[in-house]
Amino acid sequence: MAKTVEIDDIDEKILHILIQDARTSLKEIAKQCGLSSVSVLNGINRLKKLGVITGATLFPALDKLGFEIVATIGIETDADADEILKMFESYTTLIEAANSIGEYDLCVLVFAKNLSSLNEKLEAIRRRFHIRKVTVNVWSGPPNSNFENIELNPFKEK
Repeated sequence: MAKTVEIDDIDEKILHILIQDARTSLKEIAKQCGLSSVSVLNGINRLKKLGVITGATLFPALDKLGFEIVATIGIETDADADEILKMFESYTTLIEAANSIGEYDLCVLVFAKNLSSLNEKLEAIRRRFHIRKVTVNVWSGPPNSNFENIELNPFKEK
């Protein structure tokens, strides 16, 4: 299990701002937090060093990039997950993948041009590997996240 990191109220505020828009300027974050830009930069660098900030995930306007489909795919298989992922990378626009414990052995998030294109690619993957079950959940669009509800410091006394 990963080590729990202590964050203070300022760290939490910085994180919420970055979750809302990872491209927010240091100047704007500083203004919202009542700090200097240097203090914000130092805080962000500290959070990176601690492993709290590791990168950013963006959900672009998919239609502008020619994608109609966002899908989460659960796969039950005994095949090598790395080989399946290589095929997903070459056949689809693979966004995220993870080995899973539970109903599925592998879960992937993909973008696709359309549903028939996604089905063709999934059939090719099914044929190549011994896959017991594939479950596809097609999203109605990018996630509509409510980031204000994320509790970043669950152990802080209120």
